[in-house]
Amino acid sequence: MNIIKSKTFRAVATFGLKRGYREELIPLREFKLKLVAAQAQVHKELDIQLSTKISHCDIVFSGQDEPSIEISFIQYPKFPKKESVLREGILKLVEILMKSLDQNRVVIVFDDKTYMLEENSENLDPGINF
Repeated sequence: MNIIKSKTFRAVATFGLKRGYREELIPLREFKLKLVAAQAQVHKELDIQLSTKISHCDIVFSGQDEPSIEISFIQYPKFPKKESVLREGILKLVEILMKSLDQNRVVIVFDDKTYMLEENSENLDPGINF
């Protein structure tokens, strides 16, 4: 048996499933189709292939209660990439996916840094009560 080790690299991005802060929910099938399209675009533009794990979750915050999806990425030891390349590909994939799913804001958590991609800083989920 072979054991292949690599330095740990992880990233997680969370997408709310409300389309544009409306009550219309994005179906899982549509989410997956848009994800596959974003993966193909990243591969074509940056020559990076990103295997993605999907997990269901909820975002709960000060009145907001939104069904959501987490997508996560690792450094896959069988096909290692430079961390800077993985980060660039993940940022690009999340940007493509958030635009195609009509999302205003998405947070990506890497082990060393957190990024927030945002279309309009003034827009907030109307369910959030401050």
